[in-house]
Amino acid sequence: MEMLAYSKLDVTSQNCSQERFYLSPLDKSLEAQTVEVIQNTLIQLQSVGAELGATKRKLSTFHEAYTKPGSIYLVLIDSLTTRVVGGVGLVPFAGLDPSEGIGEIRELTVDNSYRRQGLGLRLLQAAFDTAVGLQYKRLYLEATEHMVPAEALFLRFGFRPVAIHQKNSKRRKDPLIRQSGQPAFFVWEDPSSDLRSGTEPQHSQT
Repeated sequence: MEMLAYSKLDVTSQNCSQERFYLSPLDKSLEAQTVEVIQNTLIQLQSVGAELGATKRKLSTFHEAYTKPGSIYLVLIDSLTTRVVGGVGLVPFAGLDPSEGIGEIRELTVDNSYRRQGLGLRLLQAAFDTAVGLQYKRLYLEATEHMVPAEALFLRFGFRPVAIHQKNSKRRKDPLIRQSGQPAFFVWEDPSSDLRSGTEPQHSQT
């Protein structure tokens, strides 16, 4: 399945006057609003999962977590209210060095009252465009039992389910799976990358 065409988003300056919503890199002044959206959406899910457990632990220092090399969090702002209504993060996967070219999309969320407007698609597209700029060739994301509608979006972007093995675990050989028996992670790979079809890295809950 082909990935959607890049929109060539400039995340540092996009703010089209004719559009109600615009994207901006997270700064400290927007941290509280961003955390509130995450708490009201992702953290409310019953199935916490590895990613969401890590998200919950870092909410008190959320902005700081995205100041590390190879990391960025984009917030979606409603120009009518100047409020954060969603966001998406990009980090090196499982603590790898950014030069490895393997990243993870995290904390992809849209406020409940702003859904069904294509904003999730816009955020995921922005994450892809940003990943290109950061030279990521492989991207992972985690989905819980309660993210079935979002999985259709992931598949549309060319993601596929993949078994990831737990790092630092007595059951290291066991893949991370959901209660339904389906893999908890999805992966997308650049078709031209030499990482394609390589060994899957292990996942850490840090």
